[in-house]
Amino acid sequence: MKTRLEERIYTYSNYLKQKFGRKIFRVGLSTGIPCPHRVKTGGCVFCNPHTFTGDYVRKELSIQRQLQEAVPKIKANCGDVGLLAYFQDETSTAGKITELQKKFNSALNYPEVYGLVLSTRPDFINVETVEMLKQISKPVTVEIGLQSIHDSSLEFLNRGHSYKQVDEAINLCGNYGLEVGVHLILGIPGESFQEMKATVQYVSQNDNIKQVKFHNLVVFKNTKLAQMIKAKEIISIDSYIDILTNLLAYLKGNKVVTRLFTSNITGSELAVGNLTGNKTKWMNQLRKTMIARDIVQGSKTDLTYEGRQV
Repeated sequence: MKTRLEERIYTYSNYLKQKFGRKIFRVGLSTGIPCPHRVKTGGCVFCNPHTFTGDYVRKELSIQRQLQEAVPKIKANCGDVGLLAYFQDETSTAGKITELQKKFNSALNYPEVYGLVLSTRPDFINVETVEMLKQISKPVTVEIGLQSIHDSSLEFLNRGHSYKQVDEAINLCGNYGLEVGVHLILGIPGESFQEMKATVQYVSQNDNIKQVKFHNLVVFKNTKLAQMIKAKEIISIDSYIDILTNLLAYLKGNKVVTRLFTSNITGSELAVGNLTGNKTKWMNQLRKTMIARDIVQGSKTDLTYEGRQV
C-alpha cells in the first residue's frame, strides 16, 4: 500500500530532485514593481500583498542585495541547497522588458541559482515577454493565476481578465517552450464541485500546463473579500480536504503539484472563518483521506501517478 503522500501525489520536492539532482529551495525575490491591476482597480478581492510576500523578499533592495541577505539564512536553515530565483510577489512580468531582463539576469548570475520562477498575471504575458524569457539559458517557469475557468468566478474575484485570456497566455508560454504552472482557488462562492472539477480537468488536459498550485479560499483582513463574504460561505478545512482529495483523482499523474494549501496563514490575519490546525496536520489528513478512498493523483484519468520517488 502507498502510505506516503509522495507516493500518491507528484510533489514539487520530488520533481525538483529529479530535475536538478539535489535539494532545491526557492528564494523569494521582488522586482519592486507593484501589481498594475491593484494600482488601477484596487486588485483582486482576495488580495492583501502582505500575505503573499515571502519571508526573504525585500522589494526596496536591489536583486543582488536581496540575495545577499536571504541566501545565508536559507543555507543556515536548510543546509547545502541549490536555489531557484522565485519572483513571487506582485506581477513579476510587469514593467519595461529591458528592466525586467536586467533584474532576472542579476538573479541568474548569483552562485547556485539554477533557474527562474516567475509569478504573474495572464494580461502581462505577451510575445515580447516570452521571447525575452526564451533567450534565458537556465530553466524558466512561468506561474499564471488561472484560479478558475469560469468567467463568473473570475468576475467575482475581480481578476480583470477572462478565461480566454488565461488560456491564450498559457498556450503562448507553452508554445515557446517555457514551463507553465497555474494557480487554482477552490471554494469560490457559487462554484459547485462539478465546476471545480471542470477547472481541474482543463488543467489536466492542457499539455502546456506542467505544474499546478491549489489554494483554499482564505479571507484575509484588509481585503475587499472580507467586506463581501460571510463565514457560512467559506468552506471548512475539512471540506476543502474532502474536495481536494476527490479532485486530485482527475489531475493527470504527470502534472507536478507545487502547492496543496494556501500558505503563510496566521490566525491574526483572518477576517472571516477559522482555519484550525496547521499545514502538517492538514497534509496528514489529506494523506489519510486519499488512502481511505484509495485515490492516487490521476486515478480517474488515463495517466495515474506511479509513485516515482528520488
